[in-house]
Amino acid sequence: MTYTILPPRCHRDGEEYMLEPLGDNRYQGGGFQVTLQAEPVKEGCVKLTHTWVNTGSRTERFQPELRIRGEFACTHYVIPGVSYDGNHWGNGLEPKGLERDGAPWVFDYRRTTIPGCTISEDSEQYLALFASDDAPMSLTCSCAMVPQEDGKMVHRLLYPVIERPLTYSSRDRYTEAYESFLALEPGETFTARAYVAQGRPVAPRYGSANVEDLALELLGKDYPSAYSMEQLQGLCKSHALHLMKKDHDRQLFCIGFLPEGGIQRKREGVEFGWCGQNGMYARLFLQEALETGDQELLEIALSNLDAWTQEGRSSTGLVFTQYERVWDDQPAIVDTCNQGFAMVELLKAYRLAKDGGIQREAWRETALGIADFFSAHWSETHGFGKSWDARTGEPKDPNGTIGAYLIPGLVDVYRETGESRYLELAKRAYRFYAQRDLKQFLCTAGALDTYCIDKETSGPMLVAALRLYGVEPQEEWLEWAKRAGWYFCSWMMHYDALYEADRDFTKEGYHTLGGTTVSAQHHHIDPWGALMVPSLTQLYRLTGDWHWQRRARLIWANAIQNIAPWRGKLIHGLWRYPGAQNEAYLHCRWGEVATGGNFNDWLVAWPQAYCWNTATVLKDEDLQLPC
Repeated sequence: MTYTILPPRCHRDGEEYMLEPLGDNRYQGGGFQVTLQAEPVKEGCVKLTHTWVNTGSRTERFQPELRIRGEFACTHYVIPGVSYDGNHWGNGLEPKGLERDGAPWVFDYRRTTIPGCTISEDSEQYLALFASDDAPMSLTCSCAMVPQEDGKMVHRLLYPVIERPLTYSSRDRYTEAYESFLALEPGETFTARAYVAQGRPVAPRYGSANVEDLALELLGKDYPSAYSMEQLQGLCKSHALHLMKKDHDRQLFCIGFLPEGGIQRKREGVEFGWCGQNGMYARLFLQEALETGDQELLEIALSNLDAWTQEGRSSTGLVFTQYERVWDDQPAIVDTCNQGFAMVELLKAYRLAKDGGIQREAWRETALGIADFFSAHWSETHGFGKSWDARTGEPKDPNGTIGAYLIPGLVDVYRETGESRYLELAKRAYRFYAQRDLKQFLCTAGALDTYCIDKETSGPMLVAALRLYGVEPQEEWLEWAKRAGWYFCSWMMHYDALYEADRDFTKEGYHTLGGTTVSAQHHHIDPWGALMVPSLTQLYRLTGDWHWQRRARLIWANAIQNIAPWRGKLIHGLWRYPGAQNEAYLHCRWGEVATGGNFNDWLVAWPQAYCWNTATVLKDEDLQLPC
């Protein structure tokens, strides 16, 4: 047997009580009698129902707890969306390991992407415990893990919502512990259900993949998309037009809107990729202009892309991905993420323009210049690194998986030029990052405002594997694509969390299901997953596995649900133009107030670029589930 169900415990009046077995799966102690019932769900999975009865003569205010112990030495563990083998990569102050100052970390279920989920494994077997979402009492829980001296792992589900010894409430910041309790009158009962899953991991360190598939089958209820693909394109274009600004006679997109003086005002800053997504917006404007003959959109697109490829191109071959750096003498530190975006978007735009009878050789030359720079600076030790000085070509940070953002662009450059050296470098780079990082169920340093284990860096690993499979349809690339997809979707919320009536999520009808959380250092949902929806649907078409299609549907529905409609939208007393959407959805105890269930007011540029891009690639029917 992979696991043992341990006697339940309860916390009451500052003390912990371990209940004594009575036989027939019944336990007693601390003023309670508990019955455990295990019901097979499918092979390797049981539903565990626990019912607590207050057998005393007074009202009991308490915290019940389930425990199971894996009967193998754990070599890898995951708390999805929270802890990846202890979060030891990076220099952030996010929760490290399984305890702090000798006290086990206990996390609110809403912080985990599968409710209250803990996963332990070795190379041959995995064990997982997670909550059911069939009723509020089942879902409203917390989780913890306790390693044993013999290497075995104890998985814990505690009720109701608890966070201790501290609450991780914003980047690198903690607030006091949060405790809540159940209250049972004499003779009253409390019942909750959870799932225990065991089996062989699809690959070493990939027990999470098995659990994700199971969670998709057992949890969550689909909800309709707020907009059709056609409607969405118009709204996203509207948002982009509101972002427009003139800079040195160039038509550019500002980075977003922030509240100031009771209204949303444009924030300074223009970026090719990352938050600003000028490159993607300009290419989308060009695409629509060529389809419709809209001269205004065409002029914006040409002006914008010319800015990056004329004055924004460094003599090193790199692109100044922040436009303001072109005009000052400050250090111009650029990251491999944005250089990768630049290669991809400039080549797409070049091909569109060429097909439309517009010559823009500088766009192609700039993309190839980036490819040549990184061809000359490949390292067998660090890959492409994280950041470089665009003025001098000197490396600034060699670490992280973030260099994988260059791989899709290198494949595109190969397709453009036919030169095999670019393809060979793309394959070498992919194998490097896959063996060093992705194989370990670990991707890092792609969320540019953190330095930690994250979601975003697995995006290019998924896209690049599918690009390589398109060039060389070998099983190796499809296998890596699946692994990248599983890792990425470990950050996807598999359920709808519960919130009080006064929270933004409740008032606006926001679903957490399908949302993708950011990183080990940033615990909130954002719409970033919209960019990966076409790749997930492609995985479905290539594998025939419906789980990928459901993930794509859920991520898409989540990403577009709060985009302001054509009539606009008022949130927090601030007017949002049609197409606008905030970046952060605070699904757990996170932010200045740290209550969970609220929106922020940062109307950043990038989400609508990602959504618009996907809406040009897919049709509504492309996201239908098989019958």
